[in-house]
Amino acid sequence: MKYWSEKTNKLYDTAEALERAEFELKEAENREKIKKERETARQTELANQRKARAAEVEEARKAMVAAQKKYKEVLDKFINDYHSYHFTSTSSDDIPTLFDIFKWL
Repeated sequence: MKYWSEKTNKLYDTAEALERAEFELKEAENREKIKKERETARQTELANQRKARAAEVEEARKAMVAAQKKYKEVLDKFINDYHSYHFTSTSSDDIPTLFDIFKWL
């Protein structure tokens, strides 16, 4: 007597062989499901990390813009009071600029 499995769409010689094949198929499906869930969780975690880091960068950018605005206001007041401001530097890092961002593009 042959046994037909609707799950595997195959014929088997014994009921035990059919049950074993269906069990193995179910196990393979479970492993695949777990693998997909883990990958989804990993992708979600990476997206959350990126979102948090992007918020950190945006906060730092806003602080930089506010600091540059404050610098300009203080410098303008100084120049209005004393007519000039002299600054000496040996490094380009001392000069505030928004244009440094272009080095990553």
